[in-house]
Amino acid sequence: MYVFFLLLALLFLLVVLIGVDLALGRKQSKRRAVNRLIGHKHAFASIFDDGVTFYEALIRDIKAAQHSVDIQFFLVKWDEPTQQLVELLKQRAQEGIKIRFLLDRIGGYRLPRKERQLLRDSGVMLRFANIPSFPYFLYNLNLRNHRKVTIIDQKSAYIGGFNIGKEYLSKEPRFGFWRDCVVKLEGEAVYTFVQVFASDWGDPFHILPKQAPAFDGAQIEAVVTEADGYEDWLLHQIHHARKYLYIGTPYCVPTRRVEAALKRASERGVDVRLMVPTKVDHYVVNQVSFHFARRLIQHGIRINLYQNGFYHAKIVLSDDSWCAVGSANLDGRSLLINKELTITIRQNDLFYAQLLALWKKDEQSSIAASVHDMQKRPWIAKATGILFRPLRNYL
Repeated sequence: MYVFFLLLALLFLLVVLIGVDLALGRKQSKRRAVNRLIGHKHAFASIFDDGVTFYEALIRDIKAAQHSVDIQFFLVKWDEPTQQLVELLKQRAQEGIKIRFLLDRIGGYRLPRKERQLLRDSGVMLRFANIPSFPYFLYNLNLRNHRKVTIIDQKSAYIGGFNIGKEYLSKEPRFGFWRDCVVKLEGEAVYTFVQVFASDWGDPFHILPKQAPAFDGAQIEAVVTEADGYEDWLLHQIHHARKYLYIGTPYCVPTRRVEAALKRASERGVDVRLMVPTKVDHYVVNQVSFHFARRLIQHGIRINLYQNGFYHAKIVLSDDSWCAVGSANLDGRSLLINKELTITIRQNDLFYAQLLALWKKDEQSSIAASVHDMQKRPWIAKATGILFRPLRNYL
């Protein structure tokens, strides 16, 4: 009996210590967070909605780079596409191109230690972002740099949701076609992302070259967020939606504030729709996602379940006036913890029409979920969603 109570006391102490770590870590993160809206600059914008065309364009631009390549991903898999990219970066560095390769410390752990050294030996500057540290180690372990951006010669930039790995090229059988979204920018707005990368690299006083002159094109605003910055930004957009609000996300795990705002928007007549995948990549997160989807459906919000592969795009469209593409999911990590990068695009009817057309095409490859659909899931799936619901801010 003594041993039982001792173990119980130790378990209680462990839970308290974890809670204190997360609470104080979050408080410190909010205090230090740098959330910025940088704009309004102009650029030509083009869309990539599948991994094959994006990867081909990325490889082509890296091969054609004349001066520099800054490349940042959250996640890399040590498979054929990653190995091809790494070999190209080494080759270009040996040819005299300045290569900076930035990976999140947790998301980049699959890059072999030997390969890291080979990259550095070839002249590639490799760094890891957000290395977990004390104090508040557990919170810092959760605080990830989720941004994805590649900048070529400080003249063009790719921003969006893709990482590097065979599933992103639709080569993973269990996912099939991988639906994602990346925007390529060319023009003065690119210098905004040069600044963002420099800050993440640890070079906040990076001296920018003379900016290219402004020209007609899409009006670009960079939404650079961490801590609860993305939640605040998204709440503002939800509150100002008047006709419709479409959100594409691989996970539907909104915070309490965002869930309440989406319901209120629907109740005041805004056509609120979400696009989420039917296929599962993270079992627990996806079951919690379906749990919240059911609650949103009950308030008149349409939940589209994507059928043609795996849906991984992170997009927002609203009122025929603006749209957004980036790295942020509709989940607690993106809304409250991670470092994220999103771009909003205005004053470009052609780009908006293209993104809206992609949305409508994806809706044709989806089914509108009903409360009955959510309720008829296996009992273990529903139980998982309910059990892990309290952890919504860390999923």
